[in-house]
Amino acid sequence: MQILSQRSLILDYLAHNGYSNTARAFIRDSAVRHIGVDGDEFMQPQTASGLGSSTSELMESTLKQAELRKQIRTELRCGRISEATILLDKYFPDVLSLSNPLRFEDTLVPSSNMDFLAPNSVYPSHLVLNLRIQTFVEACRTTPLASPSDYAHDSSSASSTEVPDLIDKQTALLNSAQKLYPLVKVLPSEQDISRYKKELESVIGLLAYPVPEESPVSEYLTQERRDAVAAQIDYAILYHAKRPVISYLELYARYTSTILGILNNYGVKPPSSLIAPSTAQVTPHFKGRQDTQETYSSFNFQEFVNAS
Repeated sequence: MQILSQRSLILDYLAHNGYSNTARAFIRDSAVRHIGVDGDEFMQPQTASGLGSSTSELMESTLKQAELRKQIRTELRCGRISEATILLDKYFPDVLSLSNPLRFEDTLVPSSNMDFLAPNSVYPSHLVLNLRIQTFVEACRTTPLASPSDYAHDSSSASSTEVPDLIDKQTALLNSAQKLYPLVKVLPSEQDISRYKKELESVIGLLAYPVPEESPVSEYLTQERRDAVAAQIDYAILYHAKRPVISYLELYARYTSTILGILNNYGVKPPSSLIAPSTAQVTPHFKGRQDTQETYSSFNFQEFVNAS
Protein backbone atom coordinates (compact mmCIF):
# COMPACT_ATOMS: atom_id res chain seq x y z
CA MET A 1 0.00 0.00 0.00
CA GLN A 2 1.34 3.42 -0.97
CA ILE A 3 2.31 5.60 1.98
CA LEU A 4 1.89 9.35 1.57
CA SER A 5 3.42 12.17 3.56
CA GLN A 6 1.09 14.19 5.78
CA ARG A 7 1.05 17.06 3.30
CA SER A 8 0.34 14.78 0.35
CA LEU A 9 -2.35 13.03 2.38
CA ILE A 10 -4.14 16.33 3.01
CA LEU A 11 -3.82 17.40 -0.61
CA ASP A 12 -5.15 14.06 -1.83
CA TYR A 13 -8.17 14.32 0.49
CA LEU A 14 -8.97 17.89 -0.57
CA ALA A 15 -8.57 17.12 -4.27
CA HIS A 16 -10.54 13.89 -4.12
CA ASN A 17 -13.52 15.57 -2.46
CA GLY A 18 -13.54 18.58 -4.76
CA TYR A 19 -12.27 21.22 -2.32
CA SER A 20 -10.14 22.73 -5.05
CA ASN A 21 -9.93 26.29 -3.68
CA THR A 22 -8.91 24.98 -0.27
CA ALA A 23 -6.35 22.67 -1.90
CA ARG A 24 -4.79 25.54 -3.85
CA ALA A 25 -4.64 27.69 -0.72
CA PHE A 26 -3.04 24.81 1.18
CA ILE A 27 -0.45 24.32 -1.57
CA ARG A 28 0.40 28.01 -1.46
CA ASP A 29 0.53 28.38 2.32
CA SER A 30 2.39 25.13 3.00
CA ALA A 31 5.04 25.64 0.33
CA VAL A 32 8.68 25.34 1.33
CA ARG A 33 10.15 28.78 1.85
CA HIS A 34 13.81 29.72 1.67
CA ILE A 35 15.70 32.27 3.73
CA GLY A 36 17.74 34.81 1.78
CA VAL A 37 21.03 36.35 2.88
CA ASP A 38 19.09 39.32 4.21
CA GLY A 39 16.93 37.06 6.34
CA ASP A 40 13.79 37.48 4.24
CA GLU A 41 11.68 34.51 3.22
CA PHE A 42 11.15 33.79 -0.47
CA MET A 43 9.95 30.97 -2.72
CA GLN A 44 11.84 30.02 -5.85
CA PRO A 45 9.67 30.74 -8.92
CA GLN A 46 9.89 27.25 -10.33
CA THR A 47 8.71 25.77 -7.03
CA ALA A 48 6.34 28.47 -5.86
CA SER A 49 3.64 25.89 -5.33
CA GLY A 50 5.93 23.80 -3.20
CA LEU A 51 5.77 21.06 -5.83
CA GLY A 52 7.93 20.17 -8.79
CA SER A 53 6.68 21.51 -12.13
CA SER A 54 5.42 18.13 -13.36
CA THR A 55 3.84 17.35 -9.99
CA SER A 56 2.24 20.79 -9.89
CA GLU A 57 0.73 20.30 -13.35
CA LEU A 58 -0.59 16.90 -12.32
CA MET A 59 -2.16 18.35 -9.18
CA GLU A 60 -3.79 21.17 -11.15
CA SER A 61 -5.19 18.61 -13.60
CA THR A 62 -6.51 16.58 -10.68
CA LEU A 63 -8.14 19.66 -9.15
CA LYS A 64 -9.82 20.62 -12.44
CA GLN A 65 -11.15 17.08 -12.79
CA ALA A 66 -12.43 17.23 -9.21
CA GLU A 67 -14.24 20.50 -10.01
CA LEU A 68 -15.95 18.86 -12.98
CA ARG A 69 -16.92 15.85 -10.89
CA LYS A 70 -18.38 18.15 -8.27
CA GLN A 71 -20.34 20.05 -10.93
CA ILE A 72 -21.76 16.79 -12.29
CA ARG A 73 -22.70 15.64 -8.79
CA THR A 74 -24.43 18.99 -8.24
CA GLU A 75 -26.51 18.61 -11.41
CA LEU A 76 -27.52 15.05 -10.50
CA ARG A 77 -28.32 15.88 -6.88
CA CYS A 78 -30.55 18.71 -8.09
CA GLY A 79 -32.34 16.51 -10.62
CA ARG A 80 -30.84 18.07 -13.74
CA ILE A 81 -30.00 14.83 -15.50
CA SER A 82 -29.71 16.24 -19.01
CA GLU A 83 -27.19 18.86 -17.91
CA ALA A 84 -25.13 16.21 -16.11
CA THR A 85 -25.22 13.93 -19.17
CA ILE A 86 -23.95 16.74 -21.41
CA LEU A 87 -21.01 17.29 -19.07
CA LEU A 88 -20.28 13.57 -18.97
CA ASP A 89 -20.30 13.28 -22.75
CA LYS A 90 -18.02 16.30 -23.07
CA TYR A 91 -15.44 15.65 -20.37
CA PHE A 92 -15.73 11.94 -19.53
CA PRO A 93 -17.05 10.26 -22.70
CA ASP A 94 -15.93 6.77 -21.71
CA VAL A 95 -18.32 6.65 -18.76
CA LEU A 96 -21.50 6.32 -20.84
CA SER A 97 -20.01 4.88 -24.03
CA LEU A 98 -21.89 1.70 -24.93
CA SER A 99 -19.03 0.82 -27.31
CA ASN A 100 -16.58 0.76 -24.43
CA PRO A 101 -14.80 -2.66 -24.34
CA LEU A 102 -15.02 -2.71 -20.56
CA ARG A 103 -15.33 -6.31 -19.32
CA PHE A 104 -18.60 -6.84 -17.51
CA GLU A 105 -18.48 -7.95 -13.90
CA ASP A 106 -21.72 -8.63 -12.11
CA THR A 107 -21.94 -6.07 -9.30
CA LEU A 108 -25.64 -6.31 -8.60
CA VAL A 109 -26.61 -6.92 -4.99
CA PRO A 110 -29.85 -8.54 -3.75
CA SER A 111 -32.47 -5.84 -3.58
CA SER A 112 -36.14 -5.09 -3.23
CA ASN A 113 -38.09 -3.05 -5.76
CA MET A 114 -37.19 0.22 -4.09
CA ASP A 115 -33.45 -0.33 -3.73
CA PHE A 116 -31.09 1.30 -6.19
CA LEU A 117 -29.98 -1.37 -8.65
CA ALA A 118 -26.32 -2.00 -9.51
CA PRO A 119 -25.06 0.65 -7.05
CA ASN A 120 -21.40 -0.31 -7.53
CA SER A 121 -21.46 -1.02 -11.25
CA VAL A 122 -19.36 1.03 -13.65
CA TYR A 123 -20.71 -0.79 -16.70
CA PRO A 124 -22.03 1.80 -19.22
CA SER A 125 -25.30 -0.07 -19.84
CA HIS A 126 -26.19 0.19 -16.14
CA LEU A 127 -25.19 3.85 -15.97
CA VAL A 128 -27.11 4.88 -19.08
CA LEU A 129 -30.24 3.07 -17.93
CA ASN A 130 -30.07 4.46 -14.40
CA LEU A 131 -29.75 7.99 -15.78
CA ARG A 132 -32.65 7.46 -18.17
CA ILE A 133 -34.82 6.07 -15.38
CA GLN A 134 -33.94 9.08 -13.22
CA THR A 135 -34.84 11.38 -16.13
CA PHE A 136 -38.26 9.73 -16.27
CA VAL A 137 -38.66 10.04 -12.50
CA GLU A 138 -37.84 13.76 -12.61
CA ALA A 139 -40.40 14.26 -15.37
CA CYS A 140 -43.07 12.61 -13.20
CA ARG A 141 -42.35 14.91 -10.27
CA THR A 142 -45.16 17.30 -9.29
CA THR A 143 -43.62 18.77 -6.13
CA PRO A 144 -40.10 20.26 -6.31
CA LEU A 145 -37.58 18.94 -3.83
CA ALA A 146 -35.74 21.39 -1.63
CA SER A 147 -32.21 21.92 -2.87
CA PRO A 148 -29.51 19.94 -1.04
CA SER A 149 -28.18 21.91 1.93
CA ASP A 150 -24.69 22.12 0.46
CA TYR A 151 -26.06 23.48 -2.83
CA ALA A 152 -28.46 26.04 -1.42
CA HIS A 153 -28.43 28.19 -4.56
CA ASP A 154 -29.45 25.37 -6.88
CA SER A 155 -33.08 24.90 -7.77
CA SER A 156 -34.90 21.68 -8.48
CA SER A 157 -35.42 20.64 -12.07
CA ALA A 158 -39.10 20.22 -11.31
CA SER A 159 -39.65 23.97 -11.19
CA SER A 160 -40.78 25.37 -14.50
CA THR A 161 -42.26 28.55 -15.83
CA GLU A 162 -44.65 26.61 -18.07
CA VAL A 163 -47.25 24.08 -16.93
CA PRO A 164 -47.87 21.58 -19.78
CA ASP A 165 -51.30 20.23 -20.56
CA LEU A 166 -52.00 17.15 -18.42
CA ILE A 167 -52.87 14.93 -21.39
CA ASP A 168 -49.82 16.04 -23.33
CA LYS A 169 -47.62 15.43 -20.30
CA GLN A 170 -49.03 11.92 -19.76
CA THR A 171 -48.51 11.11 -23.43
CA ALA A 172 -44.92 12.31 -23.31
CA LEU A 173 -44.26 10.31 -20.15
CA LEU A 174 -45.72 7.14 -21.69
CA ASN A 175 -43.48 7.60 -24.73
CA SER A 176 -40.49 8.03 -22.44
CA ALA A 177 -41.40 4.91 -20.49
CA GLN A 178 -41.65 2.84 -23.66
CA LYS A 179 -38.13 3.90 -24.65
CA LEU A 180 -36.71 2.46 -21.42
CA TYR A 181 -37.47 -1.16 -22.31
CA PRO A 182 -35.09 -1.38 -25.32
CA LEU A 183 -32.29 -0.25 -22.97
CA VAL A 184 -33.12 -3.12 -20.63
CA LYS A 185 -32.83 -5.66 -23.44
CA VAL A 186 -29.18 -4.77 -24.11
CA LEU A 187 -28.06 -5.35 -20.52
CA PRO A 188 -25.20 -7.84 -20.18
CA SER A 189 -26.96 -10.60 -18.23
CA GLU A 190 -30.38 -12.23 -17.84
CA GLN A 191 -30.24 -11.42 -14.14
CA ASP A 192 -29.89 -7.73 -15.00
CA ILE A 193 -32.79 -7.86 -17.43
CA SER A 194 -35.08 -9.58 -14.93
CA ARG A 195 -34.32 -7.14 -12.10
CA TYR A 196 -34.59 -4.01 -14.22
CA LYS A 197 -37.90 -5.15 -15.70
CA LYS A 198 -39.28 -5.38 -12.18
CA GLU A 199 -37.89 -1.93 -11.40
CA LEU A 200 -39.50 -0.44 -14.51
CA GLU A 201 -42.85 -1.85 -13.45
CA SER A 202 -42.54 0.05 -10.18
CA VAL A 203 -41.16 3.23 -11.74
CA ILE A 204 -43.86 3.42 -14.40
CA GLY A 205 -46.36 3.06 -11.58
CA LEU A 206 -45.68 6.74 -10.86
CA LEU A 207 -47.99 7.53 -13.79
CA ALA A 208 -50.97 6.07 -11.98
CA TYR A 209 -51.07 8.79 -9.33
CA PRO A 210 -51.99 12.48 -9.71
CA VAL A 211 -49.49 13.28 -6.95
CA PRO A 212 -46.79 10.56 -7.16
CA GLU A 213 -45.02 12.03 -4.13
CA GLU A 214 -47.90 10.65 -2.02
CA SER A 215 -48.00 7.24 -3.74
CA PRO A 216 -46.64 3.83 -2.59
CA VAL A 217 -43.74 4.29 -5.02
CA SER A 218 -42.80 7.75 -3.77
CA GLU A 219 -39.34 6.54 -2.71
CA TYR A 220 -38.21 7.01 -6.30
CA LEU A 221 -38.77 10.73 -5.85
CA THR A 222 -36.64 11.20 -2.75
CA GLN A 223 -33.34 13.06 -2.44
CA GLU A 224 -31.71 9.76 -1.42
CA ARG A 225 -32.48 8.37 -4.85
CA ARG A 226 -30.82 11.34 -6.54
CA ASP A 227 -27.81 11.01 -4.25
CA ALA A 228 -27.45 7.32 -5.13
CA VAL A 229 -27.34 8.12 -8.85
CA ALA A 230 -24.79 10.90 -8.24
CA ALA A 231 -22.58 8.61 -6.14
CA GLN A 232 -22.61 5.88 -8.78
CA ILE A 233 -21.69 8.26 -11.60
CA ASP A 234 -18.88 9.78 -9.51
CA TYR A 235 -17.57 6.28 -8.79
CA ALA A 236 -17.63 5.50 -12.53
CA ILE A 237 -15.77 8.70 -13.44
CA LEU A 238 -12.97 7.85 -11.02
CA TYR A 239 -12.85 4.26 -12.26
CA HIS A 240 -12.52 5.24 -15.92
CA ALA A 241 -9.96 7.90 -15.02
CA LYS A 242 -7.96 5.17 -13.27
CA ARG A 243 -8.06 7.07 -10.00
CA PRO A 244 -8.77 5.65 -6.51
CA VAL A 245 -12.49 5.69 -5.74
CA ILE A 246 -11.76 6.80 -2.17
CA SER A 247 -9.13 9.15 -0.77
CA TYR A 248 -5.96 7.74 0.76
CA LEU A 249 -7.05 9.16 4.11
CA GLU A 250 -10.20 7.02 4.04
CA LEU A 251 -8.18 4.06 2.77
CA TYR A 252 -5.75 4.33 5.69
CA ALA A 253 -8.65 4.67 8.15
CA ARG A 254 -10.32 1.54 6.75
CA TYR A 255 -7.04 -0.37 6.76
CA THR A 256 -6.26 0.59 10.36
CA SER A 257 -9.79 -0.21 11.51
CA THR A 258 -9.65 -3.63 9.84
CA ILE A 259 -6.27 -4.52 11.35
CA LEU A 260 -7.33 -3.43 14.84
CA GLY A 261 -10.56 -5.38 14.46
CA ILE A 262 -8.65 -8.54 13.52
CA LEU A 263 -6.26 -8.11 16.44
CA ASN A 264 -9.17 -7.55 18.81
CA ASN A 265 -10.94 -10.71 17.57
CA TYR A 266 -7.81 -12.74 18.28
CA GLY A 267 -7.30 -11.10 21.65
CA VAL A 268 -4.02 -9.51 20.59
CA LYS A 269 -3.20 -6.22 22.25
CA PRO A 270 -1.93 -3.45 19.97
CA PRO A 271 1.64 -2.17 20.28
CA SER A 272 2.20 -0.19 23.45
CA SER A 273 3.57 2.73 21.44
CA LEU A 274 0.10 3.26 20.02
CA ILE A 275 -1.78 3.41 23.30
CA ALA A 276 0.61 4.18 26.17
CA PRO A 277 4.17 5.29 26.99
CA SER A 278 6.83 2.61 27.00
CA THR A 279 7.06 2.70 30.80
CA ALA A 280 4.37 2.60 33.46
CA GLN A 281 2.81 5.98 34.05
CA VAL A 282 0.69 7.19 36.95
CA THR A 283 -2.52 8.73 35.69
CA PRO A 284 -4.45 11.03 38.05
CA HIS A 285 -8.23 10.69 38.26
CA PHE A 286 -10.78 13.22 39.37
CA LYS A 287 -11.41 11.72 42.80
CA GLY A 288 -7.79 11.62 43.85
CA ARG A 289 -7.23 8.01 42.88
CA GLN A 290 -4.11 7.00 41.04
CA ASP A 291 -3.96 4.04 38.67
CA THR A 292 -0.92 2.64 36.95
CA GLN A 293 -1.44 2.13 33.23
CA GLU A 294 -0.66 -1.33 31.92
CA THR A 295 2.24 -1.61 29.49
CA TYR A 296 2.37 -4.15 26.70
CA SER A 297 5.17 -5.99 25.02
CA SER A 298 6.10 -5.06 21.48
CA PHE A 299 3.81 -6.62 18.87
CA ASN A 300 5.33 -8.28 15.81
CA PHE A 301 2.64 -8.64 13.15
CA GLN A 302 4.71 -10.96 10.95
CA GLU A 303 5.28 -13.35 13.87
CA PHE A 304 1.55 -13.22 14.57
CA VAL A 305 0.73 -14.19 10.98
CA ASN A 306 3.29 -17.01 10.94
CA ALA A 307 1.99 -18.36 14.24
CA SER A 308 -1.54 -18.40 12.86
